[in-house]
Amino acid sequence: MPQDNTPACIEQLQQKLLELETQNAELRLKAACYEVMTGHMHQGFCVLEMLENSDGELYDYRYILANDASMQHTAHPKQLGQTARETIPDEIGTWLPRFAEVARSGQPLQFEARLAVTDRWLKLSVYPLEPASQKRVAVVFTGVPAEQVTLDNLQALNQELSNRVDKEQANSKLLGELVDHSLANVFAADRSFRLLAINRTAQETFKRLRGFVPKVGDYIPQFLSGQQDIKRQLDPLWPRVLAGEAFVQTIALGNSQALRHYEIRYNPLRDAQQQIQGGYLFAYDITERVAEHERLREIENALRQSQKMEAIGQLTGGIAHDFNNLLGSILAALEVATERQAQQRYPEATRLLAIARQDSKRAASMVQRLLAFARQQILIPQTTDVHQLVAGMHDLIKRSLHEDIHFVDQTLADQWLIAIDPPQLESALLNLCINARDAMPLGGELAICCANTPLNQAQARVLDLPAGDYLQIRITDNGIGMTADTAQRALEPFFTTKPLGQGSGLGLSIVYGFIRQSGGQLQINSAPGHGTRIDLYLPRKSAAIVTPPERHQPTPAKTECTPRLIMLMEDQVNLRLVIEEVLQELGHDVRTFVDGRSALTACQEGLRPDLLVTDIELPGDIDGRQLAAALPEEVPVLYITGYSEDQADVKPSKHSSVLCKPFSLALLSEQIENLLANLHPPQ
Repeated sequence: MPQDNTPACIEQLQQKLLELETQNAELRLKAACYEVMTGHMHQGFCVLEMLENSDGELYDYRYILANDASMQHTAHPKQLGQTARETIPDEIGTWLPRFAEVARSGQPLQFEARLAVTDRWLKLSVYPLEPASQKRVAVVFTGVPAEQVTLDNLQALNQELSNRVDKEQANSKLLGELVDHSLANVFAADRSFRLLAINRTAQETFKRLRGFVPKVGDYIPQFLSGQQDIKRQLDPLWPRVLAGEAFVQTIALGNSQALRHYEIRYNPLRDAQQQIQGGYLFAYDITERVAEHERLREIENALRQSQKMEAIGQLTGGIAHDFNNLLGSILAALEVATERQAQQRYPEATRLLAIARQDSKRAASMVQRLLAFARQQILIPQTTDVHQLVAGMHDLIKRSLHEDIHFVDQTLADQWLIAIDPPQLESALLNLCINARDAMPLGGELAICCANTPLNQAQARVLDLPAGDYLQIRITDNGIGMTADTAQRALEPFFTTKPLGQGSGLGLSIVYGFIRQSGGQLQINSAPGHGTRIDLYLPRKSAAIVTPPERHQPTPAKTECTPRLIMLMEDQVNLRLVIEEVLQELGHDVRTFVDGRSALTACQEGLRPDLLVTDIELPGDIDGRQLAAALPEEVPVLYITGYSEDQADVKPSKHSSVLCKPFSLALLSEQIENLLANLHPPQ
């Protein structure tokens, strides 16, 4: 590297060397002065370095510089390099907070304190050192003569008395202002629970509610001794204040006819040295606020009920057209079939009856879809592994998609299990996949993934769910997306953006109803041009669930069976006649009843059936459950109901089963045969 040897450069270097020699001379002089001064001064002098933990708290300090006097005053000849916790572990609480405050604030501090290890009082001056980031302080101190300590104590006592006088005067002035201006109930008490201050509002409140007026100097536990409702609520609170906690507590006082609600703000009462001497509180009467909150809650409930009624109105109007079409088809097919039978044109009559049967099944399916929307369909929850369930749907999903849509299964094994109705979940996922397909007319990607998702109180509150563990199932597409208005209305019944005839508008609402009935939540995130993401939150299985037998198609009823006496109770005439016809066709003796009271009377008069077939909800004061309970325990019962709530109330067992309307006659025959199979042969 070339060097500049010009005279000007050499002169600059000489000047720089001269400046450095001058600075070094100054530093040597200062160091010599420091050595002489600190070595011969009677005052102790030391430099302390504050030690900080990982949380940013100053928990100790180390001596990095100390003169001989410092080591003599503190009786620690080996201070350098040691920490306070090593030299004076029992006294660190006296010294560390003050040194740390100087290091943090950058403000000097003078104080006197007793060093217990030498039983001497020290007078200290503490100064912050630059740079502040090093958290170092310089301390100059000397011993205080015993006479001076006594004098200082007398002066401190005199000052304390003077302060008390000033404080009493200030309190009087403060109380006067509170009386004039404050609507809050104000109390202040010392550590022994004696009132230091109380304002007029608080006195008037006690007089109005309790019939007496507390005053300064009163002992709180004494004047509350007969007020058990107040004492019970306040007793646990004062210890928290005296421990230094500031908090807000709401309490209710009085009987139900004159109940008042108070919001109480507690704070510790500290002296000039920040020592806790008691506590004070501001109590606000929030009775009107509580009442207003209750009124708002009632209004919100009314609004939700109104929205439910609006949804029911939409359901009624939307479904009437479909039902009328189905009923028109069924009635027409039955009428023409009757004519063809009369004309002995049996093949045509059979075909028309098949049409009526098909439309009847479609009507039954529509009822189930409506129940799903209303969150009242019958669910059979089973322990379900979503990864395995989605894997089993691969072919079904791919057949439902267009060739230019790529399906990706991102679910993982060993994720949380859930308790849910598997066929209903399969139907819901397929419904969402079909919606995603329709949102990607030009092709794209459809993905399903899962994640174990614990929800805390705040997260669960946003989703209107209880806090806990949930399996999050996410269905995403990169289709056309939805506007905010469309996404907001997507769960409404009969709302659809599809062309007329291509969608009923019930799909998403049914999925939503199923997810909510299963204890979960459905959330939609979408934007035009950015696709759609639907998240299903389903609660993690918390206990073992007995997996019911797999669902199967009913087998045809057997033509030969052992005749039995069957009690049939059904208030719908036509259904009762059909069931009676089927049972008699099977060879059984059938006794029919239209209400529970007549059936119970027959049993009391000696009728002992081998099987009870009964609707659950019946006219009169005796329903199907009560009649079954009146029969001997070994008599099997087949419950028939059109309400899913009834099925939830009746637990199937070896001696009972539940059949939900509408049902096929083959399934009726099978259920009866299964129940009768467990009976002993008739004598």
